[in-house]
Amino acid sequence: MNKSRTDNFSKSTAVLFANSYFFLALISLGALIATFIVSNSGQSFRSKLMFFAAVVLAYILFCLLFYYRQRQKNRQREREIADLLRQEEIENRLLALEDAGKFFGASLKFPDMFRLVSSRINELIPFVSCALFLVDEDNTTLEIVCAVGENARDLLNFEIPSHKGLAGKTFLEQEVRHEEKLLSDKNLLPEAASKNFESGLAVPLFRNGDVFGVLTLYGNSEVSFNENSIELIEAIGTRIAPLFTSSMSFERSLNNALTDSLTNLPNERAFYLVLENQIAESQRNREGRHLTVLAIDIKNFTELNQKFGHSTGDKILSFAANTIKGELRRMDFLARSNSDQFLAVLPTASDEVTKEIIGRIGKAFILNSCEFSEREKHHLQLNFGSATFWKDGETASQLLQNARLRKQQTKSGHNKKVLWFPQEYVN
Repeated sequence: MNKSRTDNFSKSTAVLFANSYFFLALISLGALIATFIVSNSGQSFRSKLMFFAAVVLAYILFCLLFYYRQRQKNRQREREIADLLRQEEIENRLLALEDAGKFFGASLKFPDMFRLVSSRINELIPFVSCALFLVDEDNTTLEIVCAVGENARDLLNFEIPSHKGLAGKTFLEQEVRHEEKLLSDKNLLPEAASKNFESGLAVPLFRNGDVFGVLTLYGNSEVSFNENSIELIEAIGTRIAPLFTSSMSFERSLNNALTDSLTNLPNERAFYLVLENQIAESQRNREGRHLTVLAIDIKNFTELNQKFGHSTGDKILSFAANTIKGELRRMDFLARSNSDQFLAVLPTASDEVTKEIIGRIGKAFILNSCEFSEREKHHLQLNFGSATFWKDGETASQLLQNARLRKQQTKSGHNKKVLWFPQEYVN
């Protein structure tokens, strides 16, 4: 609602008041005139008294009726004003969602955008939990990728068939759906997640005319949502869909900037980001929190690449990436640098743990061969170099430099006779 609508409503209200009181004044004037005429007539005193009594009674009844009608109109007018003010507040908050898209749509990661949007929605339509379902490429499964509110952790990453439940029906019908008892979702969702859900409201999210996701609100009562909620969620859905799509595009581009396209491993830029963060953690507890960096490359990779071709070289890199990653711990971080070089961050890894991990990786390459073709397989070998935080350096560049230096030492056939120094000391 804008200012002109408010002004028009105020003017119409003023006219209504003026007309009502003008009519009351006319009735009062008519009663006075009639009383004056009768009092000066030749009728008996009894007749005049009865007439006066009838005029007074009629005037009192009219005033009571007028008061009742005005009270009803005032109440209706207050309700209309409250509705108009609420509409104005809702429109302002919806505009705030659009502004959020303009300012943050291309700079917020998807989970952050979801938290921002869900908090704004909760101001308009209160809920106990909010979940965002995204459809897979085959349109057969809906997965909860984000959730806030009660039982959010139990909802995350849960999958349902794209034709079942409140979200599935919303996806198929491509329109807002409201369920008061939510029986279908209680049979689909984990019991721990849906135990307080008594009603649901879902809206489809469109991109280029197709539904890419469903936003679902859950309430703890069968009357948590009403007709106003349904109308409001429709307006919300059209505004938040572009926010999610732009945020998804931003996160995709960010991931591409930090990912190696051949091996799907993080690249060296991502490696530095993770290493800096781990160094900060280890600096808080230098004695109690170990941190090791591994530099790895493939023995004779250049010769193999030249002999068998670049397509085989790509197979070798993919095989090496998957094999190394499979032998690392869950907390470890593996990235591809350039050519055949890989880098790993090993949080909390002491010298003994580092040796164990290197041994495990080496054994995996002995047991598993890389298929160059249907007839030809080769067992690859790796070169390793490691550097430990505090002992070999305190910065990311120092650790990486020393890890690569030790890797070069293992590749040299006379490493026991030669003293190796970082290039900065040589210069």
